[in-house]
Amino acid sequence: MLNDLLCRGLRARLKDAVTATRWFQYHSPSSSLYFADPLGDLIGGWLDVRRRPIRRLSRTVFVSGDAAVVIRYACKRDLAFLERRKFSRVYLLVDDDFFALHENDGLPADYRERLVDYRDGLFQRLLKSVTHVVAPSERILSCYSKKQALLLDPAQCHPDGGLGHHRKTKGLDIVFAATRSHLYDLDLIADPVAEFLKARPDARLTTFLNGHAPKVLKRLPNTIHLPMLGWGRYRTFVAENRFHVAIAPALETDFNRARSLSRLHDHAAFGAAGIYSHQAPFSNIVNHGASGLLLPNEPSKWKDALFQLADQRSQAEGIAAEGQVLSRRVGDRRRVRQFWLKELQLN
Repeated sequence: MLNDLLCRGLRARLKDAVTATRWFQYHSPSSSLYFADPLGDLIGGWLDVRRRPIRRLSRTVFVSGDAAVVIRYACKRDLAFLERRKFSRVYLLVDDDFFALHENDGLPADYRERLVDYRDGLFQRLLKSVTHVVAPSERILSCYSKKQALLLDPAQCHPDGGLGHHRKTKGLDIVFAATRSHLYDLDLIADPVAEFLKARPDARLTTFLNGHAPKVLKRLPNTIHLPMLGWGRYRTFVAENRFHVAIAPALETDFNRARSLSRLHDHAAFGAAGIYSHQAPFSNIVNHGASGLLLPNEPSKWKDALFQLADQRSQAEGIAAEGQVLSRRVGDRRRVRQFWLKELQLN
């Protein structure tokens, strides 16, 4: 009897884990951050017998009553549906400045080309149906003057990481949590980070750049360059790993200034003290020395900051703790949920 109950409990937990994994894998990061996680209990599949008020049409398109929500992208099939259905309100969530793409935007060429191809192709067709544009940046919204503009910051979709690792380990674990679209941002400080790692062999840097990492960092024994993870696997990684410091350098480009605050939430979940370039969006929200460090794009300043946090572990823990407070405040899921409940008239 007891064994049977234990087996049933194990099967139930396994089913829950599989369901959660499928949910995370089905949604893109932007879908989760801006829509699906805060509204998860209200979203059902197109054939959901429970008749939830929001229907998922595809990975990035959702429908509720006479409104549709598109998260960044729509494929040809989605576009055909939107055009045929003629919704009274079509919301486009866009968290990149597609109109700041040029040769000096600091992006890898192949990444830029994909964005440009979409912007100049299917995106133009999508815009004909869009009535409202939702974005985390006024810079982005200013590009859509003929649409109704709505400002929305992303939700925190990870649980806060504990801070005990700041007191239990001697080394310094550093993470660069960005994707390859930020490769040239890391290049900006690659040399001083390498110098720090050489001087402090007890420190370690983790990235998700795999073979694309800067050469000066690839050669060091105390670096780990993981492959880019899918959204579901990344969320699992965040839940299971802790770091002392997280670095987020950014070139001074219009594209970077229009980015969202999502990196702040990653750093909070890792339990890490965040170091950011002193520019938007982080300079508008991070309190230097309290909830993060804001540094000029001078390589020596970044090396000095790493040495400082390595030697003053209590400061790193304090900054990490305040960063979590900030992440909870600006990334409150309830705020994002209420935004959409109002817009979709589900109150």
